[in-house]
Amino acid sequence: MFPKKTKEYEWMRAGDFYVLYDPATNESFNLDPIAFIVWLQCDGKTHIDEIVDLLSVENNKDIIKAAVSGIIDRLAENGIIKK
Repeated sequence: MFPKKTKEYEWMRAGDFYVLYDPATNESFNLDPIAFIVWLQCDGKTHIDEIVDLLSVENNKDIIKAAVSGIIDRLAENGIIKK
């Protein structure tokens, strides 16, 4: 799977999270830092396994893959990316 952003959002950091903002629709989405990193990687060229490798340390790859899959599902449900 090569997830891709549906559009480029303006973004800013707000405390402990990131806000994606679409000026065309006036919609905003709050992402935690890990979800933000995953969103940044969604360029349509980076495979989900590469995103998992980026975030994995030691032997936690299965846990990270489950978390990244959940984040990608949530981003897709909100129309921020397409799978």
